Amino acid sequence: MRQGDGPAEAAIYDIRDFAAFGRSLYRHMPLPPGASILFESTVAEPEALLARVIRDAFTGEVTDRFESVFGRGNSHLLTALAARYGVDEQCILPTTGVCNGVAQVLAGLVAPGDHVLIETPGFDVLSDLARLAGAEVELLPRRGKAFVIDLDELRARLRPATRLVIVTNLHNPSGQWLGETALRDLAAVAATVGAHVLVDEVYADFARDSGDLPAVRLAPNLISVNSLTKVFGLFSLRCGWIVTTRATARRIANAGAGREFGVSKLTHAIGALVLETPEPFEAHWRQVLDASRPVVERHLAAMRADDLMAGDIPPYGCIAFPEVVGHADTRRLAETLWRDYEIVTAPGEFFGQSGHMRLGFGVPAATIDRGLSKLHEALFALRRAGSQPASPSNPAR
Repeated sequence: MRQGDGPAEAAIYDIRDFAAFGRSLYRHMPLPPGASILFESTVAEPEALLARVIRDAFTGEVTDRFESVFGRGNSHLLTALAARYGVDEQCILPTTGVCNGVAQVLAGLVAPGDHVLIETPGFDVLSDLARLAGAEVELLPRRGKAFVIDLDELRARLRPATRLVIVTNLHNPSGQWLGETALRDLAAVAATVGAHVLVDEVYADFARDSGDLPAVRLAPNLISVNSLTKVFGLFSLRCGWIVTTRATARRIANAGAGREFGVSKLTHAIGALVLETPEPFEAHWRQVLDASRPVVERHLAAMRADDLMAGDIPPYGCIAFPEVVGHADTRRLAETLWRDYEIVTAPGEFFGQSGHMRLGFGVPAATIDRGLSKLHEALFALRRAGSQPASPSNPAR
């Protein structure tokens, strides 16, 4: 059990939003040797694969993928993405990661005072970016165990001034998947007021086996943004993109012409090489999740049996958002888990829904196994300290 109230203990959770929390945490690295981080939402970085791509590209003669990106972007990356999405290259805009892509879409489609609907619970940066663009932001609830969007509720919240609806798919924080039918219906309702739907698909490649098309292929007012960060684990590249119709791509590009001066020549060259031969990187994330997902399922089953958590992990991806039984204030719980048990968690309050905890498991199975064992024991100890009679069924070691 951790004791003390040093600077790290005081500062890590002295923050109200998720993005700032993550930055604060990493400023306190390295954490104590026994600490467990249970919120990571990115697949473990495939360093050896990345090193091999870079070595092959720059040992001896420099790869021809290392070309100017001024104005249009890396032509090889655009070709690879066009084939991946089944669209014309003119439909694709390269970006410096997904958040930059969202900011560019907002700059192109939303004027100050326009109305933007953004899902909740959700990733707080999306709302922050919309407000920075001058939009009037209204939250659109995703409800129930599957975190669905009620079309009647969406219809009621739309206005003539609504320009954009922003959702994530897979949903962040729950990991739930919006299938083709749900996205088509969402787009159709938004189209009644001329609004676009921006779909952050940074986790969507986890669901490629579903056979569903990317959002941009389903309706003309659906826009896809994505990157190599989450599924491929290549956050070091900051290689992202927007996919939309030709006309909307031109509109976004024209709006950003005075402020967007191009992406990294180096990282987008590497991104092109990765997407031209993605199989080793896809095999990497599959291997990681094939090992870690059964571990998480086992631990959640054990914690459900002890009435400590409620909910399952979704069918795709590396995040889940279970309810923590008996803890309506999960931010306070997170502070306790860190202070007393050296466990770092992401409370539901960071995403707009208290009483839940976002778990991330794109890490080695042994790492998540140790962390969830500690969490089970800690939750049980906290309940026992509250004089609730029970005995642990099995910490699922």
